[in-house]
Amino acid sequence: MGNIRGVFEWILKGLKKRAPKGALPSRDERAARNQGEVDLSPFTPEPKAFLGQLAYLELSSFEIMTAELKFAPTTLAKTQLSEAAAKGFDKYRQLSRRISALGVDPTDAMDPFTERIDVFHSRTQGLDWYENVLKLYLAMGLLEEFYGKLAVGLSAEVRADVEKALKDKTIEKFAKTVLVAAMAQDAQLPSRLALWGRRIMGDVILELRAVVPSATYADLEPLIAGLNGPHSLRMDLIGLAA
Repeated sequence: MGNIRGVFEWILKGLKKRAPKGALPSRDERAARNQGEVDLSPFTPEPKAFLGQLAYLELSSFEIMTAELKFAPTTLAKTQLSEAAAKGFDKYRQLSRRISALGVDPTDAMDPFTERIDVFHSRTQGLDWYENVLKLYLAMGLLEEFYGKLAVGLSAEVRADVEKALKDKTIEKFAKTVLVAAMAQDAQLPSRLALWGRRIMGDVILELRAVVPSATYADLEPLIAGLNGPHSLRMDLIGLAA
């Protein structure tokens, strides 16, 4: 608990230092700030560990999507979420095949990380269907972006397979469509989802910190700052304030 509290204090301290006074920056200004790249290659886990974590993240995301099917508010939403879940499982299958190509059993690669990732999902379990869809939209979007950057330290062949697996954005498109429509019909929903989105960001930071335990807070601070832009843009796209 002490370590978690320390991470959050570090996050909040950094955000306060970077917070501009006066008007909020425009979307273009935030995007421009995020152009600088952080070299993550010194912290890239070896291929088995990298792929094992990412594969289980995708498998557990698929599990969440399938579990949420019965709570979908409309038949259309259920069919669209089913399609997103199928695409999510395909991401897992692509990563699983790459693990097997390394001569490693996929379950052996994933097993050391299942407990940690399951805890992450339990911490970010929403109160209803809409909060869980927002969690998939924000958390998986940010984490996949992070893993895409972290792949810089892998071989060209493995990195290409990772980038190919993460290319599909069906769940993001689905989430934007259903959340915008729902918030247009429920005046109370936007404020609740905005608060939930801010909470998700903190838990995502804790999770990515766990992916690269060899990195110090100072190593990761530029990366955390770089994630603020994509997070804000994702929130903007569905009409929420970050």
